[in-house]
Amino acid sequence: MQDEVTKHTKKIYQEVKNRNHGFWEKTREIVIEILIIVFAVTLSIWLHNWSDHREEQKQTDEFLAGIRVDLAKDIQIMDENKEGFMLVQRNFRYLEALNSSKAVDTIGEQIIANHLDFENRATHANVARYEGFKSNGKIGSIEDDSLRQAILLYYQQTVPTVNDEEELVNKLQNRLMEAEIDRNEAQSVRVFVKSFKVRALLEFTRQNIGPAIQEYSDAAGQARGIINLIDLYLKKRG
Repeated sequence: MQDEVTKHTKKIYQEVKNRNHGFWEKTREIVIEILIIVFAVTLSIWLHNWSDHREEQKQTDEFLAGIRVDLAKDIQIMDENKEGFMLVQRNFRYLEALNSSKAVDTIGEQIIANHLDFENRATHANVARYEGFKSNGKIGSIEDDSLRQAILLYYQQTVPTVNDEEELVNKLQNRLMEAEIDRNEAQSVRVFVKSFKVRALLEFTRQNIGPAIQEYSDAAGQARGIINLIDLYLKKRG
């Protein structure tokens, strides 16, 4: 490209020095050479931008294909964690019902102990690929606004909310575990479960575990929606 510009620039200089051409002939030749240079430069810039955009979109497609895999893994993790919290929810509801109905005084202690079970859960979402792409300032290269916003919402808001809900429920479960560890060996499980502290912790945990389960469902639903959008986006691009 530089050689072409240099060649036509020399032609302009030569035309200026040409004593055989009159003013208007020189002007015509110079204008033609200038137009050739402008066209060549414009074409070169367009081809360069087209090439850059094509490479950028190739990287974007690879990123989207990658986070599609990441999201599928996240869904599996959240579904498993949801099942764990649902088990705790059922167990704690059962223990609360025993206390409310006074059946705790007659039911076997082993049954009570079996339901005093804990499931600490943590969703370690696959965010490395997203963070790397975002830190390189490439999120804007996703040309579908709906898809781009869905991805940002999922990673910037939904995943942190899931983690916050998990942390709260885990803390409450940990307090119950600490209470059980500190329980006097002479104290029966029945008396332990009937204590005000344990009853309060069972209730608080059960109340907060519901929103956590809902967050798992919502987040997994968002992830599935993003996967569908990615499939449509990549299909359109061929």
